[in-house]
Amino acid sequence: MGSRVLSTYPDLATYLLESGDTQARLAVAVGANQAHISRIAAGDAVPRPALAIRIAKYARIPLDSFTRVYLAKHPTLAASG
Repeated sequence: MGSRVLSTYPDLATYLLESGDTQARLAVAVGANQAHISRIAAGDAVPRPALAIRIAKYARIPLDSFTRVYLAKHPTLAASG
């Protein structure tokens, strides 16, 4: 019995770019709106835990990638913690 190895992606933006999936399709699949998915992919928002889990499972990305991408874009927030 063969097993199929699924690709994993480092973050949401990479998933969208490399998989060919769209923000709109992802939004429908995880129960969010496209604008929110856009903000998350750009590192301008971090999803609430339940949504983060749904996105991470669907897009095969690490759960901590949302925070990592957000803090990389907003380094002053990381320094103030």
